[in-house]
Amino acid sequence: MTPAAESTGTLPATAMPSARRLLVDPTFWAVWGLALLVFVLDRVTKAWAEQVLAPVGTIPLAGEWLRFTYVRNTGVAFGLGAGKALPLVAITLVALAMVGALAFSARSRTWPRSIALGLIIGGAAGNLLDRARWGSVIDFVDFGFRHNWWPVFNAADSAITVGVILFALTLLGESGGSHERHAPAPDPSGGAGGPA
Repeated sequence: MTPAAESTGTLPATAMPSARRLLVDPTFWAVWGLALLVFVLDRVTKAWAEQVLAPVGTIPLAGEWLRFTYVRNTGVAFGLGAGKALPLVAITLVALAMVGALAFSARSRTWPRSIALGLIIGGAAGNLLDRARWGSVIDFVDFGFRHNWWPVFNAADSAITVGVILFALTLLGESGGSHERHAPAPDPSGGAGGPA
């Protein structure tokens, strides 16, 4: 311990117990703060859809491109698996536990990965609450053109999709960086790297 640390009674970050380092890391709290924000946004928008949109069914917004349409989705995101007897609550709980465990991993202590996990956890929790209460999820964002319409979705679906894509990009970046670190150094003489 350095004299300064001794005088203040604090430990350098590398000397802290792992649990304490986790609790003082802003990227750890960013996961749960963002997850809470996504969850609240999802609840507010679904409450609006239930109270305002459900009685009228559809509200046009941008001609044939965008509208709000009230739908009860018994499947997963974007209506996939609708009408099938899938144990979606149990599947979501398991997936949510796995993603939550990732939030406690030291490898997740980066801002892009923390943001990705926060989006996924908040969105999954929002849809999970719907399924546990009603056996279906409220969807309302509806866009497309003429006869080509994307499946109706909600704010939670959007957060999960963006989070999964962002997390996948961090994995690709990590893989690329690993290859660069293990690549042989170029030979200044112009030959191949590595021992002769």
